[in-house]
Amino acid sequence: MLSAEEILCSTQQVIAGLEALRGENRSLLESLQEAPESRPAAESGSVEQEKSGIIRQSLERIELGLSEAQVMMALSAHLGSLEAEKQKLRAQVSI
Repeated sequence: MLSAEEILCSTQQVIAGLEALRGENRSLLESLQEAPESRPAAESGSVEQEKSGIIRQSLERIELGLSEAQVMMALSAHLGSLEAEKQKLRAQVSI
């Protein structure tokens, strides 16, 4: 079983990976949206639209993953502060 610290470390690594993947997908989408004359004639508009749609779906999923990871990090920080407050109150009661 992973400790809370290991989970947070892994989550930070996932966030970094997702941010890199988001950048790559944005670059791909931008290159697909460049002027049509810069692409070979064999690549039709419908194929281009399909690729763009797939990349947009991927970006949406990446954004969702990033949001969920950030919520996990915020929740962990909040739970940590609650635990610290609980320990402080216990120490005050025992005095």
